[in-house]
Amino acid sequence: MKKLSKIDINSGVAGFLSFLILGFVMCTTRVASLLFVDAITRYNVDRERASFPFILCYMTRNSIGPIVGFFIKKFGFRSVTITGCILSAASIGGCFFAEDIVTVTILWGVVYGISFGFGTLSVPHFLSLHFSKHLDKANGIALAGDSVGYFLVSLLVEYSLITYGLSGTFLIISGVMLHSVPAAFLLKIPEETCIETALDSSTEKYNLEEIHSEVKGNSNSPANSCNILENTQQKSTVHAFRIFLDPVYILIVVIQSAMLYNYSTTYTILIDVSRDNGVSFDQEVYVFLAVSIAELFGRLFLGSITDAGYLTKLNFSALSFASMGLLYATLIWIKGPTIMMVFGFFFGLILGGLNTVNSGVVTAYIDKEYHSIAVPSRLILYPPVSFTQAPLIGYFRDTLQSYDGLFYILIGICVLSSLICVIIPHIVVWRKNRMK
Repeated sequence: MKKLSKIDINSGVAGFLSFLILGFVMCTTRVASLLFVDAITRYNVDRERASFPFILCYMTRNSIGPIVGFFIKKFGFRSVTITGCILSAASIGGCFFAEDIVTVTILWGVVYGISFGFGTLSVPHFLSLHFSKHLDKANGIALAGDSVGYFLVSLLVEYSLITYGLSGTFLIISGVMLHSVPAAFLLKIPEETCIETALDSSTEKYNLEEIHSEVKGNSNSPANSCNILENTQQKSTVHAFRIFLDPVYILIVVIQSAMLYNYSTTYTILIDVSRDNGVSFDQEVYVFLAVSIAELFGRLFLGSITDAGYLTKLNFSALSFASMGLLYATLIWIKGPTIMMVFGFFFGLILGGLNTVNSGVVTAYIDKEYHSIAVPSRLILYPPVSFTQAPLIGYFRDTLQSYDGLFYILIGICVLSSLICVIIPHIVVWRKNRMK
């Protein structure tokens, strides 16, 4: 049996810590549907106002990617993640004292949304520093923490809502989230990566010899030497934001945001579509259960396909988007409770694999010096386009009395995303040839 090296052990620890952090921090947003129902009666508001804090949270989280990347450049992974985990627990715990929905909106929607981003957005980048051959499997295991955490926390939340009410549940969730803090304190970047990162951040615009010559010329003044390196690093941080002008990165952002758009839209209408297809009230839970279990399997196992080299990351993504489009088409053409269970299982499976592999697309196709900004910003397009979801759902459900038209739109998004996945490698090759 092959003996494990220190690097292997450190990588395994990094994967486990990421599993814990995502499990404790991310799973909370998935129980929002349970909290939302109790918020209506607790704060005496309508459904729209009760749902707003939970919608705003995810929008805030995905909007602050560039800010998260900037702080990671300045202060490092561990400091930013620790801050995110502590503030996440504090903001949700603060909801215990809330007596109106406005306070919950500020604490959950804004403060927790920001700290949620600080704690989770750069986990794929952190894993990419520890894993090269098995990155997609590592991302899948980390994301599986979200699924496992959801199963456990949802049971706790259901019991807590009955026993302690909504305010008490906020306090209990806060206590659960505090368990992510020790894991965040244990995060550690590989030593060789620390050296490479320091050199990369110091030499993005200047080569190493130029820096040495400048430092040598000011060797009589240590303060001047420090200032030169500090100024160079500041320039490199600003330079990293040039990634938003990269056409390859822009296309990657489009497909990443498209995945989240399809996911959130489908989850929102899943109950309505199930009822339209004859699923009884008692059986609705099994549709969600099928999605959740299949998503867990997808996260755990489908990353092996790309890690083993059977498909590239973008080819896997293209195939996944095409398969998702076929699933939507199936719901249009075939009706019935059975097809809903089949749809739920395969949708969760595809989504789990797509979410896992997409996390590594940025690190695979974007230059290393941009990763700290590019990885946490990969979903930045989702918040503005998410404003179209509610009007589209309302129009097709209330006006046209059918979701078929919405499914055609989602199919179009899948087709476009699949084509973009096929085009990106050709753009990368063309750009490399042009630079020669």
